[in-house]
Amino acid sequence: MITTHITPDYRTCMQDAAHAYLLRHRAEYLVDSDQLFSSAERHLIVALEVPASLAAKLVHLAWTDIRQVESLSA
Repeated sequence: MITTHITPDYRTCMQDAAHAYLLRHRAEYLVDSDQLFSSAERHLIVALEVPASLAAKLVHLAWTDIRQVESLSA
């Protein structure tokens, strides 16, 4: 039997990190705050050394995922 392991790629891992950061720090900011978005970007850039252009994209994708899940559960 052949077992294949699917390893998430770099972008997926960093998007997951953005997602976790947004959820963890969400209560610290006003709803839909640009400050939360900027803080998440800064976290990816400084703590995880993600390039700035990619960090913005990943935070946006993570935030979109969160909003979609919320709209489905509402």
